[in-house]
Amino acid sequence: MTPLVKLSQGISKLCQFIGGISLIIIVLATMIDVVTRYVFKLTGGEVGFTVKGSVEIVSYFMLFSLLAAFAAYVERSQIIVDIFTQKMLQSIKGYMMGTFMMGFFLIGLVFAWGLYESAFDALEYGKVTQDLRVSMMPIYLISAFLSLLLAIRALIESITIFKTGEFYDAEETGA
Repeated sequence: MTPLVKLSQGISKLCQFIGGISLIIIVLATMIDVVTRYVFKLTGGEVGFTVKGSVEIVSYFMLFSLLAAFAAYVERSQIIVDIFTQKMLQSIKGYMMGTFMMGFFLIGLVFAWGLYESAFDALEYGKVTQDLRVSMMPIYLISAFLSLLLAIRALIESITIFKTGEFYDAEETGA
């Protein structure tokens, strides 16, 4: 069981790193875009440097950050409503959480497969982004990879929950 838990923790750290880098890129792209637009305005159009495709950059890196965050924290992804679960046995809550994790495993696989197919369709048909004219293939492949990591983590967490009965419970942690 320990190797699976270590693998899950390693994937979580990788996804946290990817999500963090994506957020930094989003903030930097936005800041640079705002500053260059302001300089353009101050100089009356004399300095015409602007960031091309900043909306695309932000939107695709937002996709990466959200997929990475979902994969990194899949075990904490369920919102438990006190009124429905406060009198439930821990074993029943654990069974429900394990079942939800299996659902996330299936969702991750479907996303990964669909994005993988989209990547090769983009390559075959030459699909590119609207502003930057960058191939959509790497964007789809990175998204497919992050979705696969979600599926792997959800499967490992589900196995762990069914085997040990232990799961992240926001009610107990006060979160």
